[in-house]
Amino acid sequence: MDGADAFEPQNGLASSDRKELTSRLGGVLDAVYSLMVRTQVYHWNVEGPLFEPVHKLTEAQYTFLFGAVDEIAERIRALDGRPAVNTNVFPSGVSNLPHSQTASSMIADLISHHERVIRDIRTVVTVADKAADVVTADLLTGYIAQHEKDTWMLRSMLRGP
Repeated sequence: MDGADAFEPQNGLASSDRKELTSRLGGVLDAVYSLMVRTQVYHWNVEGPLFEPVHKLTEAQYTFLFGAVDEIAERIRALDGRPAVNTNVFPSGVSNLPHSQTASSMIADLISHHERVIRDIRTVVTVADKAADVVTADLLTGYIAQHEKDTWMLRSMLRGP
């Protein structure tokens, strides 16, 4: 391998597949990063009778999401891509948070965003499977499971006795 070849990944994935995957992973990164920030903002601002359980649950969730953001960005790098760094467009949707919401409306909003992330990730898993990128598919499949669990926990808080 000469010096020029060292800069082009030779991991068995076609260059076109890597480019498509890094682009799609960039969308997932944006969605997960946005959800992380949204979750942390709700953690700071929840009030009322659901304060303690929502405060604790959102802390656990934004902590997990912070690690996921890092792993997704590192996967983009491993595929020879560059994670988004333009703070004017990344993350999307975070500036639209209302200043005052009930705990129930915060929970409902988080459920909606988790489910959007789940749908986005499923699409990328399909693309990764088609490209035989088992590493990306495996990473994202684990995130689907966690988002589904987080959604279940959030939804359970809204259900009455």
